[in-house]
Amino acid sequence: MLTVILAESSLELVPKEIVGHPSIRLDARRRRKRPEQLLLDRSYHHRAMVGLPDSERRGRPDIIHITLLTSLGSPLNLTGHLMLYVHTVGDHVVSVSPRLRIPRNSERFKGLMEQLFESQRVPPTGEPLLEIRKMDLCGLLETIDPTYTVGFTVQGEDRRLQDLAMSLAREKRPVAMIGGFPRGRFSKETISLTDEVARIYPVGLETWTVAAWLIFAYEQALGLNQGLAKTP
Repeated sequence: MLTVILAESSLELVPKEIVGHPSIRLDARRRRKRPEQLLLDRSYHHRAMVGLPDSERRGRPDIIHITLLTSLGSPLNLTGHLMLYVHTVGDHVVSVSPRLRIPRNSERFKGLMEQLFESQRVPPTGEPLLEIRKMDLCGLLETIDPTYTVGFTVQGEDRRLQDLAMSLAREKRPVAMIGGFPRGRFSKETISLTDEVARIYPVGLETWTVAAWLIFAYEQALGLNQGLAKTP
């Protein structure tokens, strides 16, 4: 079982210090929601975000949307060998059920995440497909208790992805951390939680590209190729 954590992800509600900005209020009227119920989204809230700390790393729910779509639809997930978590910039952790079917439409995805922040779980009754709780990355790793943790970043040492995937496949509880933000690097605190930091390409890649490459390489390491593996 490979656990993938999208770390320091650009997923959060509109911060209270900008809820009164005209662009936020306009979007709230358009979506028929209160400003504080909206996901922060640079596509609509760019002007309001100018003064926010680390604004260049925030307001990108599309990164999480595309990466979850790619990952949940993979043979690795369909055969029960993948677990996904989203750690947010505000130190929330989203647990993602392997059975979740992510909406293809971006606005519907945003609505789903907004519902999650409000109710803490989706659906609100029965077996949850999504759960969110206040937790930092250190707390999440303590819960998982990994046998080996790799962070994917251009800060790391050059590694051949196929070799790294083979090494992870030999671990009992391997964890891969991929940045869920548009630019920049992992914080020093995040790097300190890894056993290894690896660079698999000379320049930074999109989050969903790294996830797709890793998942495919891990599938190959397990022999889950050519669509011949039986689903559980």
